[in-house]
Amino acid sequence: MSFASLPFVGLVAAGVILYYLVPKKLQWVVLLLASMVFYLAGGVKSAVWLVLVAAVTWLSGLLLARQNARPAPDKQTKAAVRHVKKRICAVCAVLCFGLLYLMKYWNFTASALPSALGDKLPRWDFVVPMGLSYFIFQAVGYVIDVYRDKTDAQKNPLRYGLFVSFFPQMVQGPISRYDQLAPQLTAERSLDWRDLKFGIQLCLWGYLKKLVIADRAVGMIHTVAGAYTDYAGTYVLLAAIVYALQLYADFSGGIDISRGVAQMFGITMGENFRRPYFSRTLTEYWHRWHISLGDWLRNYLFYPLSISKAFLNWGRHARQHLGSHIGKVLPTAVASLITFLIIGIWHGASWKYVAFG
Repeated sequence: MSFASLPFVGLVAAGVILYYLVPKKLQWVVLLLASMVFYLAGGVKSAVWLVLVAAVTWLSGLLLARQNARPAPDKQTKAAVRHVKKRICAVCAVLCFGLLYLMKYWNFTASALPSALGDKLPRWDFVVPMGLSYFIFQAVGYVIDVYRDKTDAQKNPLRYGLFVSFFPQMVQGPISRYDQLAPQLTAERSLDWRDLKFGIQLCLWGYLKKLVIADRAVGMIHTVAGAYTDYAGTYVLLAAIVYALQLYADFSGGIDISRGVAQMFGITMGENFRRPYFSRTLTEYWHRWHISLGDWLRNYLFYPLSISKAFLNWGRHARQHLGSHIGKVLPTAVASLITFLIIGIWHGASWKYVAFG
């Protein structure tokens, strides 16, 4: 269901009206039903994968919470608990990211291998579920937070399912953290006209970006890119600049709609773009573009990698053989490279995205 479709507008309108009419204890149920309607509109088969990921991560959270509650009076017990928790996290990550890999990257891998091997591998014809990357990253982030004992596990599977499937963020994000979003989803609210007004304004601003700016620019970009040798360099440069604006308007416009719809329900979701083209450095740019993905990768991949025992030992070894400066920066540089390679292939399964990363 597209954000720019009448069924989506109707779903939001019906959801908002029902949300503020039902007893407050049932408001979260309205959000869950709206999310199910939204996702089932894309096909029942797609919903199966969403339910599967939610079930795996919910059960993993419960198992981790049980380990967190175990008394650990000595170092040996603490080590045993940590070992069990790591195994639970590893199994959960393999299942979730394994599904993501099979759905999005298996055919690319098979085609990239030498023909003698790649031609023998089967190809999958699965339709990639809508929002697959978003809800897998969000659900795995929850599991890691429970592993770190930073958040309590949610015992109610339906409340947890709402966190994973909240419909405004399913298409383009943002990727939310459990402790930031989940309490808002189950809170009891009265109608606040300020939330409704601000949410509608955000949605209108998002539709302006997507429908008026981004969609109108696509024609010019495709015309020049499809026959770039027919145009002078000035036109090609102009098309490249317009493409940058179109990409930003389309993506940030979708996020504005997501945040606006959530705000109508009194739910505040984090910004995903903060005027990135006004950044003064590359580092600042990556803190202002696709903010939620950057935060996820920093918290759950980059920092754990760069301070892991393997990387620290590698850094000590590099300092002994390559010099103190190279040994100091090499582990961080490699962790950065891995992180940005994942950012690249996050956007698609082809060599151009590997090169972009």
